[in-house]
Amino acid sequence: MIVYSLDDLSLREIKAIRTSLNYIPITGIDATFIAVLQNKINTQLVEVETHIAQEGRIKQDLLQEAIENNPKSNTPKRGKKP
Repeated sequence: MIVYSLDDLSLREIKAIRTSLNYIPITGIDATFIAVLQNKINTQLVEVETHIAQEGRIKQDLLQEAIENNPKSNTPKRGKKP
């Protein structure tokens, strides 16, 4: 069996595909196939959302580190007494 990848899909597109699987008619042998497909897509959604959350935390940590290491950020702001 050859496996193909859909790497260029956005999170929104993946969610749309997953949602659409709830509305197609499932009968007989197709039920197992669709259930497996739903599970695979759910797994991919969790991985993508986890990756996005991790990247957001990394960016936030880097920003906080840059602010803390910036000597200008330690000087008093205008209008405020030190």
